[in-house]
Amino acid sequence: MKEVKQLLEKMRKAQLDKDTKNAVSYLQAATKRLDLLAKQSPDDASFHLKKAELYISINAHKFAEKDLLKAISIDPQNARTLYMLGKVYLKTSAFKLAAEAYDKFFLLDETNPCGIQHATVYFERAIARNGLYWYDEALDDLEKVTVLQPKMPQLEQSIATIKKNKAAAQ
Repeated sequence: MKEVKQLLEKMRKAQLDKDTKNAVSYLQAATKRLDLLAKQSPDDASFHLKKAELYISINAHKFAEKDLLKAISIDPQNARTLYMLGKVYLKTSAFKLAAEAYDKFFLLDETNPCGIQHATVYFERAIARNGLYWYDEALDDLEKVTVLQPKMPQLEQSIATIKKNKAAAQ
């Protein structure tokens, strides 16, 4: 895993230097190394999770989805992985899948807490529900955010937007 971290550091430095060719080269080397580690330890979801995080960091969400689903198949009790899958689905406008992933997150996090702020998950699920035109459910989620983290950036704006969307739909 140390080698992967070194490759990722080199990739980030190349990105900052606008050196796309080397950034891509380091990315490919890191993903190949993670694939090899995953093959060597097929019962360890962490390599798939790390690869998904890597893809998410470069906004390659469709690639991240595959590794997150593999990580979930290996370790279905990991709430953090479900949260990340929800974020990937939200970024790709797969709102129903995002809402389902966040619902499963809440069920798992009750018994296997992962440390992710619930306010963040409620907020993101509200965005997914808004995308599904489930305005009342979205507003319910944002009400929970108001209680848990009232100073969350974009909270007031999101409430106003969803109320506006709801009014326009009636």
